[in-house]
Amino acid sequence: MVYQTVFTIATLALWPLRAASATVLPVAGPKRFDVAITTASLTDSDRLDPFTGDGRARSIMVSSFNPVASCLQTHLEAYMPPATAAFLDDKFSAYGLPNGSFRSLQIETCNTTQRGPCSSDNFPLVLFSGASETSRLIYTSMLQSIAATGYLVVSIDHPYDADVVEFLDGTTVTGKDISSDEDIELALATRVGDITFVRQQMTNATIADNLFPGHQLGNRLPKTAVIGHSLGGATAASAMLQDVSINAGLNLDGSMFGKVLEAGLDRPFMLMGHENKTQETDPSWKAIWLQIKEWKAEFEVKGAAHYSFSDLPLITAVLGLQEQLPAEVAEFLGTIEGHHMTELIVEYVSMFLDLVLKNGSENGLIESNDNFPEVVVGA
Repeated sequence: MVYQTVFTIATLALWPLRAASATVLPVAGPKRFDVAITTASLTDSDRLDPFTGDGRARSIMVSSFNPVASCLQTHLEAYMPPATAAFLDDKFSAYGLPNGSFRSLQIETCNTTQRGPCSSDNFPLVLFSGASETSRLIYTSMLQSIAATGYLVVSIDHPYDADVVEFLDGTTVTGKDISSDEDIELALATRVGDITFVRQQMTNATIADNLFPGHQLGNRLPKTAVIGHSLGGATAASAMLQDVSINAGLNLDGSMFGKVLEAGLDRPFMLMGHENKTQETDPSWKAIWLQIKEWKAEFEVKGAAHYSFSDLPLITAVLGLQEQLPAEVAEFLGTIEGHHMTELIVEYVSMFLDLVLKNGSENGLIESNDNFPEVVVGA
């Protein structure tokens, strides 16, 4: 039996914001739909949490991003809940972000109580897994923008692996030290279990309707892709290896490891890395490339760094801080302007998803794109 609790992001309106300095993160790229966001806690009673050591069932947090065909009313909401915002304000103050930066951020969402009928489109499903020691909420604007192109998106927090996870009752779980090879392998296996579990829940009509009301997912399992950043990229490939019904995967700047390096994949997979992260510099990319037996592509983004593939560059840009941060911050945020970097990610991710889940064309992916000269086609 699965225990599940849901609240809409509208609940965040009850949490205080610094209204005088509130900043809205924009939707980037070719927005076709408004997006409603719901946050949920899911518990897998058939699986123990390997990090607690007390026989507790595995519980995770997810956010769903639901494209709405006719949104009657939008409103501004907090970017993340208060304890998470405070934690990240403290964490990133070391990199020059003023205290209160995360607490000042907002996003514009569709009011789930004020919307018209859902689109009749059978939207594919996208599951997202972020970097180790990183909250799923650091990718909210990016994933909202991807959903706005016509995809049902679920982002997953992996407790004890993420730096902080805030549950619906206000309980927070901070990350453990996951640095040894054994710990990383355990984290990878746990993440794969989380992804498999979430996908299975899409066949549960009650849960699916809470996350994506009006889409009747309990009656069908849509085409699905898994996207991951950093360790999440390795997770995407391993999840595909375990669940052959996953249609495609995308690795954003993550090194690869695990059984998939030898077993390979027989479904489409894409690699996108920061400057100088290619098959020539990362042996794991070379290894997985040789084992992908279906459509594949590799892209290098000049001027990008590891955390360019998150909301952080956009956050520093909208706060007017990108040119003021210490030079060493470029080592993990890159030098590409934040709005442009987010548009780049959304463009290439949505083109990949259109190709593998909607029978789109690969021309936009493999041909030179004048809008994003930073992107170099590899392999």
